[in-house]
Amino acid sequence: MRWTFCAALPLFLLVLSGCVTERDLQVQRDLLELNRRLDGVERNLKTVQEETAGGIKAHFEGLTRSQAELQAGLDGLRVDMQGTLGRFDDLGRTDAALRQDLTLLKDELGLQVADLSRRVTKLEQVQVEAKAPTPGGESADELYEKALQTIRDRQEYAAGRELMGTFLQRYPADPRAVNAAYWIGETHYAENSFDKAVLQFEEVVQKYGDNPKVASALYKQALAFDALKDRKSARLVMKKVIERFPLAEETKKAKEKLKEWGS
Repeated sequence: MRWTFCAALPLFLLVLSGCVTERDLQVQRDLLELNRRLDGVERNLKTVQEETAGGIKAHFEGLTRSQAELQAGLDGLRVDMQGTLGRFDDLGRTDAALRQDLTLLKDELGLQVADLSRRVTKLEQVQVEAKAPTPGGESADELYEKALQTIRDRQEYAAGRELMGTFLQRYPADPRAVNAAYWIGETHYAENSFDKAVLQFEEVVQKYGDNPKVASALYKQALAFDALKDRKSARLVMKKVIERFPLAEETKKAKEKLKEWGS
């Protein structure tokens, strides 16, 4: 507004002096128009400044809020990262423990496989020996079958006992060794040599432990004691059959005998 007033003052003075030309008036009008436009520009500039200041403030506040949100998100990510790292540490410890357990299991399985391998090798050797001819021209199978037939079919107990003894000497690791030892006891029992039968059956019991054939040896030993008029020992051995081999067929016979003997 001050520019308009200052521009209009010379025009007013010229009019009063009476020396104003048309050109001077045009110049003065142009000056007034420029001043008017200048005032408009100043007002617009002020409005823009005010609006810009408000926009900047709002934008700054928005940036501040965004920064706070980003900071909160960053803090949350840090917490999540720490938790994740903790889980990774736990997984690392668990993985190490699992690797240790797997190593121990592998070692244990290795030992079991080695033991099974030795046992299979031993069984294969026994099978080979059973099929191989003896120095007398007979294999283990042939010698055992010959001894069994001599005892059971031809009832030639002395000859059969000798053949079974030869089988035990040549093939002590053969699975049929316990049977051969038992049949030697049977030959003594069949010849009424009950004292020898008791001793032979006792050898079977002591040497072959929990082998199912031991139940038969104990039962027949009890009968041998009874044949020797030693009923007390016979009862004790029958009870031993029942205690050690409750599911064996000999246990049923032992119970019947004890009942028969009044025990």
